[in-house]
Amino acid sequence: MFQPRVKLEVVRRYCSPRSGWCVFVDIDASEEGRTGGERTTHEALVRQREMQQDAERVRQSLSRMGVTVGGGRSKWFRRVGFPRLDGDRDIVAINAQRRMYLIAEVEGASSGQPEQKVYRAAGQLVVAVSAVLLDGWRRNLVLAVHGEEAAQHLRRVRGLEALGVAGLLVSKRPADDRWLFGRPVPTT
Repeated sequence: MFQPRVKLEVVRRYCSPRSGWCVFVDIDASEEGRTGGERTTHEALVRQREMQQDAERVRQSLSRMGVTVGGGRSKWFRRVGFPRLDGDRDIVAINAQRRMYLIAEVEGASSGQPEQKVYRAAGQLVVAVSAVLLDGWRRNLVLAVHGEEAAQHLRRVRGLEALGVAGLLVSKRPADDRWLFGRPVPTT
């Protein structure tokens, strides 16, 4: 699964608007195959085309679910009536009824080095841990990855659990998802 698809599955499975969540998802151009130099091999061209097509389907699915994709974060926070959380997060979800919010960093299949991507995402969550907790709210911090290679690197950063971060392996089938460490996001 490419990164936008993993983000869609995290939203669908753990913070769906159908369950009362207001969700903001950031999908950047590189995750959609719209950056980088000219592809020189047939395989790279095919991969880029697949990324672009999948990203468009993901955007449509998220939009149909009522998820905000990209745009101004400050505006989104004002619209949902929640204090702005600093940082450039992959997913921010707020459930006012349950007084819970979720910050997730997500890594999917890419041509980059999986260990670098997982460690960069871990660093983003360390910064998120340092933010002030909102009084009376439960914060859920999640590092979600897809693929066994990324999961191996995720297991190496399980020390994040001491900071309140959970590690999630997102599989193609929801029943095969695995929380590798930390407190799972409650779904009910």
